[in-house]
Amino acid sequence: MTEPMRSLKKMINGVDFVGKSFISINDLSDEQLLKLFAVSKELELFNRGQINIFPDRQLVLLFFQPSTRTRMSFQTAMHRLGGSVISEANPKVTSSTAKEESLEDTMRCVSEYADIITLRHYDDVAAREAVKYATSPVINGGWGHWEHPTQALLDLYTLWRKFGRIEGLKVTIAAADLIEARTGHSMAYGLARLGADVTLASPKESKVPEEVTQRIRKEFGLTIREEFDLNKKTFNELIKDQDLVYLPGCSAPAGATAEHFKQIMDDYFVQYETLQEQEEKGHRIYVTHTLPRRKGEMDLRIDNTPHQLYFEAILHSVSVRMGLLSIMLGA
Repeated sequence: MTEPMRSLKKMINGVDFVGKSFISINDLSDEQLLKLFAVSKELELFNRGQINIFPDRQLVLLFFQPSTRTRMSFQTAMHRLGGSVISEANPKVTSSTAKEESLEDTMRCVSEYADIITLRHYDDVAAREAVKYATSPVINGGWGHWEHPTQALLDLYTLWRKFGRIEGLKVTIAAADLIEARTGHSMAYGLARLGADVTLASPKESKVPEEVTQRIRKEFGLTIREEFDLNKKTFNELIKDQDLVYLPGCSAPAGATAEHFKQIMDDYFVQYETLQEQEEKGHRIYVTHTLPRRKGEMDLRIDNTPHQLYFEAILHSVSVRMGLLSIMLGA
């Protein structure tokens, strides 16, 4: 074994997460998160290549909701690590779920095929119960409106790679609806725990659930700020001193309430002119979006400027998911 490979394996095992499930961003300690980032940085070298750490390991993807980036980045990550992937992208139609098999039984059975499982599910309560029946480590690939910890991981990692730190950065998490923004919940935990100055901006009636904010304040003893019922002008004033504006996306309703919701979305619209104005003063504001985005959520002129981090994060998503699979499977 070469010395670089020996060093990498030591880093992977040094995170001390082998055989464990990753259900919440809080399953990793602050120290483990930073160690994972270091492992992921080493694995960036193989984003377009392959390192055969796990030639005999199998990842199973069970996706009960549509996905492009989460599903494909996990597939890419496992292949880059030399492993194999079985992907079930429509289990409600093509698996025994269509025959009313319980999620618990599905997890029991799939564990016999898989060394590791990534599950995306529309019902976080059902998913959290069913994972107890898995005998293989399970990754939360987005459960209900609760958490999406691997999306938060890649966004935290992208920020860490951009600044070399999370501590002390000013970040606003903003959306017309933060109740259902599962990525925003995971990101709020991760940012606050790693020392960022976090602001949550949304209508008061659709703020981040108390479960999240109270846990940050009481269990972790950290500060988090909330700003409610802004309009486009006051929102763009708010973000002028921020390092990052984090947009976790909106599940825009259909029907009669759709137009009203679009008006609320407009209140949390990052204006390109705001970014330009601050850039001219020597302060760059970065913007990231978890994608997919919907028309009206953001100014598309940001796409081709140094302010955007959302497409940069796509490449980092492979690295950090390679890192996560590695620390769970063990080198």
